Amino acid sequence: MSSDFRCFLLFVCLISLSSCEEGLIPSTPGGDTVYTVAFESSASGDMNIYTVSSTGDEIRQITNSPYNDISPRFSPDGQRVVYLSNYDVFICNTDGTGRVQLTDTPDTECGCVFSPDGNSIAFSRDEGGNENIFVMDIASGEERRLTTASCRDFRPLFTPDGETIIFLSDRDSRGIYALYSCNLLTGEVRRLNHSLYPQLEPNISPSGDMIAFKKVFGVDSDIYYLSYPGLTEHLLFDDAGQAGNPVFSTDGSTIAFTREIDYTDKIYILDIATGDTTRISDIGEGINYASPCWSPDGTELVYASDKSGQWKIYRFILETGEEILLTDIAAPATNPVVSPD
Repeated sequence: MSSDFRCFLLFVCLISLSSCEEGLIPSTPGGDTVYTVAFESSASGDMNIYTVSSTGDEIRQITNSPYNDISPRFSPDGQRVVYLSNYDVFICNTDGTGRVQLTDTPDTECGCVFSPDGNSIAFSRDEGGNENIFVMDIASGEERRLTTASCRDFRPLFTPDGETIIFLSDRDSRGIYALYSCNLLTGEVRRLNHSLYPQLEPNISPSGDMIAFKKVFGVDSDIYYLSYPGLTEHLLFDDAGQAGNPVFSTDGSTIAFTREIDYTDKIYILDIATGDTTRISDIGEGINYASPCWSPDGTELVYASDKSGQWKIYRFILETGEEILLTDIAAPATNPVVSPD
């Protein structure tokens, strides 16, 4: 890790300490990075997908159906969004045009993600209690079923090279979820790690050499990563309470995650090399933070918080400690995702 990055981590840490446990005070926007954030909101009545610029301007509703539209994910080029509507998979351009329904089944689809080349999507489908992984070619609509086990196979993720799907499954022990992989060329499925405790919320590093996840120990959970393909497990964060939602930074050197403190969730960043953690969110009682995600250049975080009494989307500039409100609308805004461009 560079000395410059360690310096800004120290700076952010000092800001957190100077907040005197009252939390950070938002200041005037000052970042130069401009990108797009997609999020969910019921501002129109039903749950729909919206986008907003990282400047806080140009809030746009990009879906408008009589069903709940949720779980947006950007394509690698940032030009399209895949999402769920009435348990089916849809895709549209980021301005809301070109809407296409990709699946039309009586079953429940979830966990949609784009392949690294943007030509395919992976998702899971619940068929009468058994959930399995599918891949679809977007242009043709052709589906390929990857798993057939009588269990839950879910949360698919493409490795950065596009050759493998990483997913969660309890195929070897009901209710005990572990990490598995499926080679897209051969179809071979193999278990990546072994534990008596469930693993959830996997996230793959940009270089593909680490898979972060949370491991659940009863009412507590800790953050781990699995080296890949070496498959050595490493503990990253261990403390009383629940920690989860690990997300790698764009250079893979740090992880943002949520940590429960006094029954509310806060956001931290963790230096993988040193294990040092820094809180970047308010410590105020009753204030929750969720869904951290990184800006394309890795200098900012975007997240949801209910600090105003209603869930809104915020942007946090790591170098300066500035927090910028992005969604000042008349309904909750949740589950932000950031465009990669």
